Amino acid sequence: MGMLGASKVSLSSISTPDLWKRSCRYKDDYPELFQLKDRRGAKLLLSPTHEEEITALVGGIVSSYKQLPLLLYQTSRKYRDEPRPRQGLLRTREFLMKDLYTFDATSEKALVTYRRVRKAYDDFFNELRIRFVVARAASGDIGGSLSHEYHISTTSGEDTFIHCGSCTYAANEEWVPENATIEGVERTTEEWGPYQSWFGVSRDRSCLVEAVLPRNVRSGEHLNSEQRKGQMNPHLIKSIYPDLDLSVERPLSTFLEYWKKQQGHDPRKNPEMPSQPQLIRIYDYRVPQSFIDHHGSCGSETFEDTGLPKVVGSRVEADRKSLNLARVQNGDECPNCGEKELKVLQTLELGHTFHLGQRYSKPMNARFAAAPNPPTSNGALASQGQYQNVPVELGHEWYHMGCHGIGISRIIAAVADSLADERGLMWPRVMAPYEAVILTTEEDRIVAEEIWDLLTQQQGGADPVEAVLDDRDRSLGWKLKDADLIGFPIVIVLGSTFRKEKLCEVSIRRLGLKENIAVGNLRDYIGTKLADI
Repeated sequence: MGMLGASKVSLSSISTPDLWKRSCRYKDDYPELFQLKDRRGAKLLLSPTHEEEITALVGGIVSSYKQLPLLLYQTSRKYRDEPRPRQGLLRTREFLMKDLYTFDATSEKALVTYRRVRKAYDDFFNELRIRFVVARAASGDIGGSLSHEYHISTTSGEDTFIHCGSCTYAANEEWVPENATIEGVERTTEEWGPYQSWFGVSRDRSCLVEAVLPRNVRSGEHLNSEQRKGQMNPHLIKSIYPDLDLSVERPLSTFLEYWKKQQGHDPRKNPEMPSQPQLIRIYDYRVPQSFIDHHGSCGSETFEDTGLPKVVGSRVEADRKSLNLARVQNGDECPNCGEKELKVLQTLELGHTFHLGQRYSKPMNARFAAAPNPPTSNGALASQGQYQNVPVELGHEWYHMGCHGIGISRIIAAVADSLADERGLMWPRVMAPYEAVILTTEEDRIVAEEIWDLLTQQQGGADPVEAVLDDRDRSLGWKLKDADLIGFPIVIVLGSTFRKEKLCEVSIRRLGLKENIAVGNLRDYIGTKLADI
């Protein structure tokens, strides 16, 4: 952050619904917001993000284009009411995040800043010496027109990352590109049945969304029963119906239970609530029109004997004749190069960058005095090489913003999970508690202290090694197992080989190395290996 010229701030974790209403992001039923009241009954919330707070702050302080660009960052705790917290630090209701907010005078300058931040993020993750991937992503509730995610491949990941083996195409499955609609392909007349329904429910629970897809196809190919599982792309459905709540585990039951409770309600008490259930049906292009006309829903029987009024307001997305609702599978065709080289990975998101534009500054009226218009040429004088300055009064413009986050606590858990083996953790150098540990017995303790001094003291232009001496009253074998469990990048053992030949046994598990090194060469050897871990 310092290399970007960003200044550090500290924003309150407690915010107010009134501030979020100004950005049009607040909803009473916002599922991830922790909401509370103070002793006077005033509504408060615990901030999951700080876009509103930082926009209000900068809008009240920065008044001129001469004060831009402005980059502000913080490292703070965030709070989200996650429906399914899991695996320790991987997904929690309270977590530590580094978030950066940028403010520019124009869209062009904001995009330059966005690219600078992405470059800084690339450098940061490269410094961790972990294999990460970058994907075009959906902006979600944060908003904006452009965003990228940083992922690490892990079996415990909850994101689906798609990339091409023949070109540079890479995207999160949640990002729904325009090519989800297949150009030039009309709705099929071929019978692909049987068909399956996928159900979702709106945030207010009044509307049921049903998506229909043939059971035995994926991008036009037949699948076995195992491959059919989870083949509907719910993120594409949400792009068609944005009010869809994907966090609901049993949407059909939730919808039915809601309407059973609402029977006989007085519309005068809640005029905004629909008087009858609503249904939206969305069809994959492989569902023939004959099925739509005669059957409509393969889940229609679920509404029989429910005691509900007839489902009304049914709307068919008939205009989307070329919509491909299928999830991407290994070997599918790449939308960028056309080769069938798409690969699907399970990943975990570690960072996210957003180009927000005026998503927050405009509704919150956060403005600055813009630069005067440049001198305009006078047509009559231009031919003589003379120009006339036309004075323009200073106007006001809304900030062009960006926000960029790195999940610090999640990185710790993700790296530990992805780099661990059967013997223990394997921390990268920049994350390890120490770069090296020295293991010895009481017999060689004095020599071990001399080696520790040799490694940790400044000598010439070489940086000292961050090393720790394990002098606990335990056996050498026990210490070795404990060092592997903790995950020190480099383990130096003074054992039998040292007593016989004065050679230190040096182990670097991440590189698969174990070598005997003389004491005089130890510091130089470790210095060269640290650059690789």
